[in-house]
Amino acid sequence: MNNQGGFTLIELIMVIVILGVLAAIAVPQFVDLSASAEASQCKSNQAAVEAAASLVYAQNAVAGSAGFPSALTTAMFKAGAIPTCPEDGDNIAYSATTGAATCPNLIAGHAR
Repeated sequence: MNNQGGFTLIELIMVIVILGVLAAIAVPQFVDLSASAEASQCKSNQAAVEAAASLVYAQNAVAGSAGFPSALTTAMFKAGAIPTCPEDGDNIAYSATTGAATCPNLIAGHAR
């Protein structure tokens, strides 16, 4: 009458192996998320700089002297701060002739 129910050692080892395989597949997917998030944030900040420059261009055009602002100012942004690259905090590079913005460190993943 010693009929106890339970898992055998082989069954437990198989479960551990399956969990290990799943972890080996899933972990690399999550490790790269921070770099992807930084790149997306930098692209978003570049778009914000270009949008602000375009708004100033439009305001200048209505006033009769179309042109991009010569420099970015904190008053151009709702948050009151010029957007930066999230990787190192450097300001987004801005071209006053074209109104284009680029990542200050020329990081390939951050290019728009």
